[in-house]
Amino acid sequence: MALPSAFPNGEVVPTGNSLGGLTDVGFGLNPVTDPVRHSAYVQQWMTGVQYSLTNNDLVDISYVGNHGVHVLSQFLEWNELPVSALALGNQLNQQVPNPFFGSITSSGCGLSNPTVQRGQLLLPFPEYCSVTEAQPAVGGSTYNALQATYTHRWHSGLELNVSYTYSKFMDNVQGASGWAFPGTGSSVRNSYNLAAERSVDASDLTHSLVISHNYELPFGKGKQFGGDWNRPMNAVLGGWQWSGILTAHTGLPLSITPAQNNTGGFGFNQRPNRVPGVSPVPQNQSINDWINAAAFSEPAPFTFGNTSRFLSDLRAPGFVNWDMGLQKWWNITETMRFQFRFELFNAFNHPNFFTPDTNLGDFNPIPAINNFGRITSAYPARSLQFAGKFYF
Repeated sequence: MALPSAFPNGEVVPTGNSLGGLTDVGFGLNPVTDPVRHSAYVQQWMTGVQYSLTNNDLVDISYVGNHGVHVLSQFLEWNELPVSALALGNQLNQQVPNPFFGSITSSGCGLSNPTVQRGQLLLPFPEYCSVTEAQPAVGGSTYNALQATYTHRWHSGLELNVSYTYSKFMDNVQGASGWAFPGTGSSVRNSYNLAAERSVDASDLTHSLVISHNYELPFGKGKQFGGDWNRPMNAVLGGWQWSGILTAHTGLPLSITPAQNNTGGFGFNQRPNRVPGVSPVPQNQSINDWINAAAFSEPAPFTFGNTSRFLSDLRAPGFVNWDMGLQKWWNITETMRFQFRFELFNAFNHPNFFTPDTNLGDFNPIPAINNFGRITSAYPARSLQFAGKFYF
C-alpha cells in the first residue's frame, strides 16, 4: 500500500542564499540567532556555620547566593519601534504609500499592498513583519537565601530533618519556562529596556519549610511496649515504621495581564498601571476575590504600564501538604522478605489552591459574573494507596 505524499502540493525548494538580502522579506524572521552569542553562567557563593548539639543532633545555618549572567530569555522582538516614535500615537496606524509595493509580491503583514501602516516603515527592519530571537542570552538574575537545617540522625528509632529557607529570587527575564506561568511575565514590554523588567521571579518563594521523618513505633519485640507479645501478635502489631514529609511554603508571585495591548503593537507589550496607595490584596481575601481590581488601571494608549513583571506583594495561595506512610517488613527467610506499605498523600486533606485569573479583561463589577481574581481549581484532595513488595 502506497503512503500519501508528505508534500501533496510539491516540495518547496530551499532558496539558500540565492535571494541575498531579499530572503524572507515581507514575512517574519523567526527565529534569528545572534552571531555573537554569550554562554550563560552562574556565579555562586555561600558561607555557614554548623553546631553539634549532641552526638546525634546537628544545626546548620548558611547564607547562599548566586548571580546569573547572560541568562536566557524566552524570546525577544528586535523589530521594535524606537520608543520616541510612540509619541506619534494614532498616527502610527495611518495608511501611507508603501515603498515596497511591487517589490514584495506576498506578505504576512501587508507589505505587498499599495499602502502600509506608518509605524511599519519606522521599524528598524521595515521590510520584515518581525525579527524574533529565541532564547537570547541577555538577562541577569540574583538569588539570596538564609537556610537553616536541623538534623537528628537515626537514634532511638527516630530520624528527623527540618529545613527552612528564607529567600528572594530576582531576574529580568523568564527563560524557556515562561510559557508555564500565568500572566504576562514571559513577555517583555520593551526590548530596549530590560532593566524595567526586573522583578521577583515567577518561582520565588519567600518562606519554605520541609520536614521529613521516619520513626520506628515503640511496639513489638525489643521495643518499649509489647516486649512480651507472642509471635502472631508481634507479626501483626509490632515492627511498624511511620514516615512522612511535610511541605509548607508561601505562594508564588502573580503577574497581571491588561485587558488589551494598546501600544499599537510594533513589537511592544504592555502591563497595567498600579494605582498608588491601593493594596492589590482585598480586605476580605477569598478564593472568589483574591485580587483587588481597584489596585490596577488600564494604561494610556502607546504607553507601557508600570506594574512589575511579577508582584512580590500579590501572591497565589500558600501551599501546605503532609504525606504520610506506614510500613512494615516481614523476614520470611534469610533471602526472602515482604514489605507492606499504607500511604496517604495530603493526609489531612488540606485544600491547596491554584493561581487565580489574572487577566484584567475578565473583570466585571458584578461579583456573580466576575472572573478576575477568582480561583477555580485546586491541587488533588487526599488519596490513599496500599502496596506490597516481595523481595527474594
